[in-house]
Amino acid sequence: MVLQIGHKSGTKTLQKGKDCKLVVALVGNPNVGKSTLFNTLTGKTAHVANWPGVTVELEAAVSRYGDKTICFVDLPGTYGISASSQEEVVAREFIVTGIPDVILVIADATAPERTLYLALQILELTARVVIALNKMDLAHSMGIHIHVDELEKKLGVPVVTVSALQRLGIDELMRTLIDVAEGRKGRKEPLRIDYGVLEPYIAELEAHIARDNPLKNYNPRWLAVRLIEGDPRLEELLVKAGRGDIVEKARELREHFRKSSGMNPEDAAVSARFEYAEKLVKGAIVRVQRPESKLAAILEELFQRPILGPVLGLSLLFLAFLAIFTVNTGFPLNIIFEELGYVDLAAMVEEYSISGLLGSFFNWLAGATEAALAGRTPEWIVSLLADGVIPGVGSVLSFLPLIMLVSAVIAMMEDSGVAPRIAMAMHGLFARFGLSGKALFPMLISFGCNVPGVMASRAAIEEEERIETVLAIPFIPCQARLLVLLAFMLTFVHSPVMQAAGVLAAYLLGILVYLLTALLVRRLYFKRRDAPEFVIEIPPIHKPSWRVVWWITWDYSKHFLKKAGGIILALSVVTWALLSYGPGGVVGNSAESYGAMLGKYFAPIAETLWGMDRETAWRVMFAVINGFIAKEALVETVALMQGTEDPVEALQSLGLTTPQAMALLVFVMLYLPCLATLAVMYQEVRSAKLVLAALAYMVSLATVFSLATYYVLLPLT
Repeated sequence: MVLQIGHKSGTKTLQKGKDCKLVVALVGNPNVGKSTLFNTLTGKTAHVANWPGVTVELEAAVSRYGDKTICFVDLPGTYGISASSQEEVVAREFIVTGIPDVILVIADATAPERTLYLALQILELTARVVIALNKMDLAHSMGIHIHVDELEKKLGVPVVTVSALQRLGIDELMRTLIDVAEGRKGRKEPLRIDYGVLEPYIAELEAHIARDNPLKNYNPRWLAVRLIEGDPRLEELLVKAGRGDIVEKARELREHFRKSSGMNPEDAAVSARFEYAEKLVKGAIVRVQRPESKLAAILEELFQRPILGPVLGLSLLFLAFLAIFTVNTGFPLNIIFEELGYVDLAAMVEEYSISGLLGSFFNWLAGATEAALAGRTPEWIVSLLADGVIPGVGSVLSFLPLIMLVSAVIAMMEDSGVAPRIAMAMHGLFARFGLSGKALFPMLISFGCNVPGVMASRAAIEEEERIETVLAIPFIPCQARLLVLLAFMLTFVHSPVMQAAGVLAAYLLGILVYLLTALLVRRLYFKRRDAPEFVIEIPPIHKPSWRVVWWITWDYSKHFLKKAGGIILALSVVTWALLSYGPGGVVGNSAESYGAMLGKYFAPIAETLWGMDRETAWRVMFAVINGFIAKEALVETVALMQGTEDPVEALQSLGLTTPQAMALLVFVMLYLPCLATLAVMYQEVRSAKLVLAALAYMVSLATVFSLATYYVLLPLT
């Protein structure tokens, strides 16, 4: 198939598959910003285009994205594809030619109910659709919130929020178009709308058409619906194809419906579509009133001050995260109470934190399962459940509360209008490190879990900044590393003040390495010295919508459960198997297991770097390997090998010196958060070479910092 693009010098014929790797057709109502988005996607002025057999001129342009050459075709603005006008005929018949690989339907985010109607019509015709919600910056400022994940779930196709004028969401849209064209995302079959009383008539005509469909480009159900509604253009094509019988059958059914129901079939179909559209947006769109308030006006003024604004923003974030960590882990309130002499109160705060309660519950559940099944079930099954599956589920669920709390705080700040102001206030600092103020949000999310943090990099306007964020974000300490950090601090540092200082130093180190890594990627990999483009919509400060807060919170948490949860659970079982079995079968001593064999293979690394003896070295290296899979598994693995549930007691039993312990801790904090993060990094950059280079960089950097720590502390002990 060919597409002809006219230039001043003449007409150039582009062959699909040779000159155009992909063809994308843009369609939308008039005034939804379709032409603006077309020019933003292509970055050039459109040319006149046509295709053989049709004498209508269209606008088209060629663009490159990565290694893909994409031809974008701007179809005429239309309110539907009913062929009631020449524009609708052109749009519909170009869609079914087979030339476009993807249909990009542009809807107006400020009027989603009205402009999504066209998307429904096209989805009934073809499954190869991506929906772009344009003018999202304006929608947010008007108090319109759209739950994109819910729309995607209901429609079965990707929905991407963009602002063509501000270039927001363009990179994500380009990646999504390629994913749909190559079959990684989207529907497999066209959308089916329930037309109620029309369904028996549609089914009868569809069966008649399906026996020998003369219009192969149109699916039989869509043809049946349109013919029942009445479509002169399709009737003309069928008569030309020698199938006037189908036209007569449709007219008979249409007349029968009119007589039996007293309704016009077209009105009944349109009504069913609008009813479907209303149900579609009912649970996915919230409109928030934004009344003026004195507090909002005061905050507005404070955030605009050059020094006070960033200080206020950071103070709000610090207090919010302090409360979150206290509720979830007891830290740092437990250390404060211990320093003040309230040891019992400190222990109670830690024990009754969310992580403490969940840990106690899963320990009880493992013990109860073992007691209930002992003697009735094979020993290996009891061990698998009590030592593998239940701890694995516990690991996943122990992270969920923190991720949800962090996501909820960010959602409240974002929806209230406070977060954009903090980003704006922090932009000056972040720009020095090759990032924009928007990079603050992936960093904050990563304090809960790096997996959604990496995915949040999509908010970046520039592709370079997005890649910088993806490669640098794994250095931000997540909750898993916080648990390891606290275990090491409680084991090897005995002063509460020094414990708190150690935790703070670890977080500052992670943030500093994050910023410096982003700068190195920008300067050395992309060879750019300028700061990223920073465009952000600043809505009025207002009370957040709790429904919107829940949407954002659950979306981030859901990504964690999908991406990281399965990996953590599966590898908890793998760890159990490695420590429970050896060449001779089931082992009573972990030193004879496959895990020990694996640890001993890598033991020379620990012996060389940190001066550990052979027995300690293999245990440490096996724990480090498990920490690569899931960071919190490092302490759990040590506890499992040492035969105790108390992580402090387990770490003490390793017999590490303070320099060895601190050097190991620094290595663990920097070398990689977990396998799930690595998988999501690859998903985002789509380059195995780049991800492997990032992994080598992280391990090398961790080794350098670890060695420095070891040799600095060695003379002091």
